[in-house]
Amino acid sequence: MKKARRSILFTFDYELFLGSRSGSVSKCLIEPTGLLLDLFEKYKIKGAIFFVDTTYLLRLKSESDTAAKADYVKIIDQLKLICEKGHFIFPHIHPHWADAQYVESANYWSLTDFSKYRFHHVFPELREELFSQSVNLLKEIVDTCSVKFPVNAYRAGGWSLQPFEDFKPSFEKHHISHEFSVVPGFKNLSDAQYFDFSKCPDKVIYKFDSDPTKETENGVYTEYTISTIEISKKLYWKNKIWLKYLWKTGQRSMGDGVSLVIKDKELSKGRKEMLGSANREMISIELLNLMKLREYRIFLEKNPYMHFISHPKMISLHNLKTFERFLKHAISKYILITDFNQLR
Repeated sequence: MKKARRSILFTFDYELFLGSRSGSVSKCLIEPTGLLLDLFEKYKIKGAIFFVDTTYLLRLKSESDTAAKADYVKIIDQLKLICEKGHFIFPHIHPHWADAQYVESANYWSLTDFSKYRFHHVFPELREELFSQSVNLLKEIVDTCSVKFPVNAYRAGGWSLQPFEDFKPSFEKHHISHEFSVVPGFKNLSDAQYFDFSKCPDKVIYKFDSDPTKETENGVYTEYTISTIEISKKLYWKNKIWLKYLWKTGQRSMGDGVSLVIKDKELSKGRKEMLGSANREMISIELLNLMKLREYRIFLEKNPYMHFISHPKMISLHNLKTFERFLKHAISKYILITDFNQLR
């Protein structure tokens, strides 16, 4: 019996924690990403996308501290390895790294000022400077590898891609033609984090020009939407109990940092709007566990396109084991297309 084809994008935000304690490079990036690369190699999967927090790398590169320099080298070496193994690295900009404080004695960063969290909240000149430096940094890495590809894709920090006019000049200048930020049906209208994807084309991949939520037939940019999955109320409560068990037994994420906490009431309201309801969530390795494995398999059976958005810092060993079970199932039943260049 001939296998059906399924398109699965495995995308990752390659970043530290963005709160009061960034966590370590080893625990948040190097170790979990290494395990992911091993898993992809084991199952002969190529084309995963790592959206690199380039603004962090630019800050790290400017530090004179020995530990910071060593972290920079570790990251660059791993990014080269990612490319050599047939995967992609593209920019992912969090402008508020400009105000991050480096704690030299502990070798971590504190990011408590999120006034520049949105690209919209930095001056146009700084936007272009950050974008140019980010693209050029990744191009330099790719140029040293045997596997070459254009740095022509992007994911906005915090999904805050709007207003798109903030990004368009940089997209045009640096020939960015592929975009991976839109989560259909989700929105967050807070001041720090702002996006509204509540009205999008009824397509998983589409073209656009000036508005990422409006399809243009011959648009310059291609949007690859992030997949979401509906979780029943029964499964939601079973999952909560399961997560408590995992926590108590020490099966937690490998990252050792603290996430960004927005305390302002209006910002919290925006966060609630983004989440929408408890029974819909983005498809992600860090949200995948034994309680949800069946739902992910059913999703793949019913949908020819599945786009994971994951964060190495948030992944636990339990997540990885469950993800491997998902991969085994997917490979046994379908012909998988995992390179976005083969999707249209």
